[in-house]
Amino acid sequence: MRRKRWWALSAALAAVVALAGCSAPASGTDGSGADGDPQYGGDLVVGLYLEPLALDPHRQGYWETYRVSRNIFEGLTKEDTSGATDPTEIQPSLATDWTTPDGGCTWTFTLREGVTFGDGSPFDAEALDKNVRRISDPTYEYYDEKSAKSLSVWFSTLTAGTVIDDHTYQFSFSQPFLGFPRILAQSMATLTIGNPAVWEQYGNDGFADHPDGTGPYLFESRTVGDRIVLKKNPNYWGDAPYLDSLTFRIIPNNQTRLAALISGEVDLISYVQPEDVQTLESQGFQVPDGTGSSLLYISYNFKNPAFADERVRQALIYGLDRQKLSDELYNGYAQPQYSFEPPGNEAFDPEVRDFEYDPDKAVELLKEAGYGSGDLSFTIVVDVANQNTAEWLQAQYKEIGVDVDIVSLDRTSYIARAYSPEPNDGLSLDEYGGTYAEWLYQGFNGLTGKGLDKSQFPDITSALDAALHTDDAEARIDLWKQAEETLRNDAVVIPTVNLTKYYALGPNVRGFVWPSTNWYDLTKVWLAD
Repeated sequence: MRRKRWWALSAALAAVVALAGCSAPASGTDGSGADGDPQYGGDLVVGLYLEPLALDPHRQGYWETYRVSRNIFEGLTKEDTSGATDPTEIQPSLATDWTTPDGGCTWTFTLREGVTFGDGSPFDAEALDKNVRRISDPTYEYYDEKSAKSLSVWFSTLTAGTVIDDHTYQFSFSQPFLGFPRILAQSMATLTIGNPAVWEQYGNDGFADHPDGTGPYLFESRTVGDRIVLKKNPNYWGDAPYLDSLTFRIIPNNQTRLAALISGEVDLISYVQPEDVQTLESQGFQVPDGTGSSLLYISYNFKNPAFADERVRQALIYGLDRQKLSDELYNGYAQPQYSFEPPGNEAFDPEVRDFEYDPDKAVELLKEAGYGSGDLSFTIVVDVANQNTAEWLQAQYKEIGVDVDIVSLDRTSYIARAYSPEPNDGLSLDEYGGTYAEWLYQGFNGLTGKGLDKSQFPDITSALDAALHTDDAEARIDLWKQAEETLRNDAVVIPTVNLTKYYALGPNVRGFVWPSTNWYDLTKVWLAD
């Protein structure tokens, strides 16, 4: 495999990496890759900050999983990842066209012809039907309860999937679902397409060990805790990618991941730490600007009686200086967020505000709720990557008389603790979001895992249902904005920031674009000499 390195440069950089005060402009920081004509060949090495979960199109979790698996699997639709539109436009993928004659209850898709899975078997309406039945039909031999549970947020109202002919398929829902085409282009809890022959041979649990889709790359190998290797699909139906192969290395430690980039061991890393941005840019590494369609937010543990009181929830928002959080903790490489619909979302409104920073108002509300200085105390639970955030919040809330202890856990233990909290747990930190307005519905329902009782928030649930099931395409986005306002006013979650520096690339990486999504397209990426 052709792989160009820059060892001399890397050695020099390693020697001066501590010189964060250098201010020379970075070259190619927009990631546009405009230097010369694209070159074919080579292996791109990506440093991931999390171990991906199952490489199964219906069991996916974590964006780091999808940043790998989207090279193997495709959906009926896709998002424009060229960076040309914000929010992204929905484009054809395995479907070339789709229509709904009845305001979103019935969707008919025309499927792309001449597409094959990695083993050469055809993608057609029968293959699509087996994907649908796997997540919706308990009578199907390969019905997968895990996948069905994961996708139920969007497919619980599916009443039928019907093969019309070899290249036409119809979905029927019991209620209108106008957001369906955009949902099909998402990363998780959606219907990306796998090869049914694989689960028929290896079973549902065995599919992830032999993942096969229609994408531009084929699965080659995986060593858990170390790396995943993909190779170019020679029979891909679309434009051939420039690279011969992709290697995804799992490097959870932030400084180890940074060092791997600087030394030339990897070409691309995610979750760049704010304190490393200036060093990287000053030494010629690319740290592109962007927003993605995600936000960091704080969830309440609604099982803790303190948070049943709206005044307490509001106080913790009034007591949080999100601009200061962006400037201090993220070195200005973040934007304060005041809405649960993130930037890049089709219903995002940058002008909305929940409760602006007002520490005096926070103290007043706490007193009204019966808490004097030091009377309210709880634990904030975070994964180790967010230890510094927890410490910052601890100091911030101390200023309004709230005492916070910190429990920092590895990612797996953190997820378990966040959704099965101990009695004094109060807050946990999350990252999610998407370009689809329906994220608001998904995000709110996700809070039920933190003890939220939806019956106690009837205004929110009715507003969400009205938006989710409207049959009026022109009213849809306005309904989602109204639902967001209702959710925001009830203070059921604390939006914090959206990161504006997230990826870093080696000096010879070209063609990388950070669109308004939570993943990227590697088919256009190439390595310069």
